[in-house]
Amino acid sequence: MTPRQIGNYRLDRLLGVGGMGEVFQAYDTQRDRFIALKLLPEVFSDDQEYLKRFQRESHVAARLREPHVIPIHDFGEIDGRLFIDMRLVDGGDIRTMLDEHGPIAPQRAVSLLGQVAQALDAAHADDLVHRDIKPSNILVTPRDFVYVVDFGIARPMRGRQTSLTITGATIGTLDYMAPERFAGRAVDGRADIYSLACVLHECLTGKPPFEGEDLPSLMYAHLNGSPPQASTMVAGVSRTMDAVIARGMAKDPADRFPTATGLIDAAGDALLVEEPAPAWRRAVPAPAPRPQATIVDPPETTTSPAPEPEPAEVAEPAEPAEVAAVAEPAAVAEPGSAPPAEQPDQPGRRRRGVLVGSAIAAAVAVIALVLVFAWPGSGHPHTAKGGGTAGGGPSGPASLAVPTFAKAVAAGKSANSVQVAPNGKFAYVADADDNVIKVLNTADDKVTGTINIPSGSPQFVSFSPDSSTAYVSVYNGASYDNDSATVHLIAFVDTATGKVTGTVQVNNQKPGPTTTSPDGRYLYVPNHDMTMSFSDGDKVDVIDTSARKLTDTIVVPMNPHGLVFGDGGKYFYTSDHMEGEVTVLSAQTNKIVKEIPVGETPHGEAVSPGGGKMLAVTSWSGNEVFMVSTATDKVTARIPVGTNPQAAVYAPDGRHLYTVNAGSNTVSVIDTTTDKVTATIRTGKAPTSISMLPNGRQAYVSDQGDGTVDVFTTAK
Repeated sequence: MTPRQIGNYRLDRLLGVGGMGEVFQAYDTQRDRFIALKLLPEVFSDDQEYLKRFQRESHVAARLREPHVIPIHDFGEIDGRLFIDMRLVDGGDIRTMLDEHGPIAPQRAVSLLGQVAQALDAAHADDLVHRDIKPSNILVTPRDFVYVVDFGIARPMRGRQTSLTITGATIGTLDYMAPERFAGRAVDGRADIYSLACVLHECLTGKPPFEGEDLPSLMYAHLNGSPPQASTMVAGVSRTMDAVIARGMAKDPADRFPTATGLIDAAGDALLVEEPAPAWRRAVPAPAPRPQATIVDPPETTTSPAPEPEPAEVAEPAEPAEVAAVAEPAAVAEPGSAPPAEQPDQPGRRRRGVLVGSAIAAAVAVIALVLVFAWPGSGHPHTAKGGGTAGGGPSGPASLAVPTFAKAVAAGKSANSVQVAPNGKFAYVADADDNVIKVLNTADDKVTGTINIPSGSPQFVSFSPDSSTAYVSVYNGASYDNDSATVHLIAFVDTATGKVTGTVQVNNQKPGPTTTSPDGRYLYVPNHDMTMSFSDGDKVDVIDTSARKLTDTIVVPMNPHGLVFGDGGKYFYTSDHMEGEVTVLSAQTNKIVKEIPVGETPHGEAVSPGGGKMLAVTSWSGNEVFMVSTATDKVTARIPVGTNPQAAVYAPDGRHLYTVNAGSNTVSVIDTTTDKVTATIRTGKAPTSISMLPNGRQAYVSDQGDGTVDVFTTAK
């Protein structure tokens, strides 16, 4: 049978059918990729009110960057049908798990739903209610990584529930529907919390809290009944868990947990009441507020992307790595994630969830022989040879396999990012909460000045090669001639006077970490949001630094996050967060040369010194680092590191690579000769960036969660 064609999509096979439409495995003939395509019922295309809501809410859902929210490639109307285009991932859903295997082990259930809770809290923070949380809308990969689907058909916050239409989808949804939806009252995120509590009960017992064949009986139960006690139905469930579920399903939304993660955190605590502390939950006292140089055991292998042991104060879910294709009856898609100044929708401020992994607090000194060695020049056509020392190799003293913590420097309300100037004399710290830049003297590691950024909230900083100018990415700045306008800027700062000397408005909703060309002539600004163009990809803006004008806008795959130049400056690389790719571009033409598949949620980037032989790319939700050979454009290693690695930097001698792991409050130290982690160092809360002195003797880590900068000794 010839596959059916709709628009530019070839429908290869049906994955699932529900009241809200059909899901197909499809081939996008225009972009040469396999995707999951959800087609909504034709009746919705004729409903103008629903059409407007669908477009608005799909737009909001598509811009969510929380890793557990299914990202959306495209949406709209095609051949008379509303559609949502998503990437295929490998896995099933909780509905199938329950039908085939019965109740889920309590520890695993809480771990899975903790990831759902993170997705919901991110959506609620963006004024979006899912309204259809149920087992079939929760996908689980073979590595127990969770994706929440069907955000694109949700209602906005504070919207009132209209009359119920009884479709196949509604009947299946009634088992998890909050009482206020039946009563026609205002609906907000607490309705999702009610549904999540219902799903928690079903995961533990194998049955929804209330069962019935018709609308009246289920309505009555949700409006008036108390959920049955799970502890009486399944061994190993405590009465404390009953109380958690009951509060999550309270009839009055005001009596429920205020957040979804609050519900799951309480469920995690309930598991500890009558059982020994399980592996997924850390039950160790939090450390002292000041970061300490605690070393924990490194992972034993570079082939598994499981996260490394983490310090006691962390309470984050460890997100498994690879995701490839899904067959899901409601909707399917790709891994997603998040940019360095935001949490889940804004990385840096991590929402608390349930930690998957074992709690290890051992202090083990791992000292390795440290050698100075030279990287050979690369023969890759994308990368020029040479660089580094006169002999073509890296410079600087021998880097340490186990850096030592020197001090924590207070840097305002939030240390969103830190960047050392090329001359090594000072560093700039972006304090996004106070709209200022803190100037850090690297000679004594003291804050010596404050620079006001009147145009908005500073997020990231880069410098001209001569250190005379700083470029500050500014979010939501008000224009100088119109205080009511919202624009997005790059602020130019004279580092000699500490004054903002001008701004350039960019196209990006949220300008990300910028990078100058090696000659300093152009500044490249990657898009840090996903609200530009879902069908055509996202953009990198190019600014002429002398004229201070936007001269070009480059279309690249979705959500370019990091941007680095290869050695020699002929080519640069963007990490395309939502596409799982690294894009190679020519600096001469600003055209794409090649797209390199790497894996889920590529985030920060670093190029090895002395020839640019290797490109290191952190995987935000995969908890690993992709090592890409610039000679072959292939991933040569996948190195497990801490949770949510956000940025990376090479030591000048090239022997070690350091990653900052926002979710586990750690720095991972990688021996680049073996591609193995040699040590894990504790940092402050929510580390977001790392920068190193040109001589490699010290590294600086910004801790957004407690407004400090950690100083580490990294070389002899």
